[in-house]
Amino acid sequence: MEGTKAKPVIASLLFYSSVDQIFTYGKMTFGEQTAIKYENLIYEKVQQLATDYLLHAEYPYLPTKDKRYRRIVLPAHLIVYRITAKQIEVLDIIHQAQSISHIKQLRNIKP
Repeated sequence: MEGTKAKPVIASLLFYSSVDQIFTYGKMTFGEQTAIKYENLIYEKVQQLATDYLLHAEYPYLPTKDKRYRRIVLPAHLIVYRITAKQIEVLDIIHQAQSISHIKQLRNIKP
């Protein structure tokens, strides 16, 4: 996005753990090649956040005045991240059918 200041992107341990679980499930269900492609898509989207963090919509279940909680929509998952003054914090990747109560707990995640 032109004019957007690049910020460092950091991810929580929960995010990495969730990606590992998604990869394992994808490998068992769809095969290794498909799981690798999906994992690459996830990490590609996270890398793009350094400059494209304002491109994605606010996450409606975590509303704030400054729209700091946002999401990246993937085929079956959402990457939830927080914009701060100094960095972009990737909180978790969740299945689109995840319960709202679990989602609201994302506010408390520390990267």
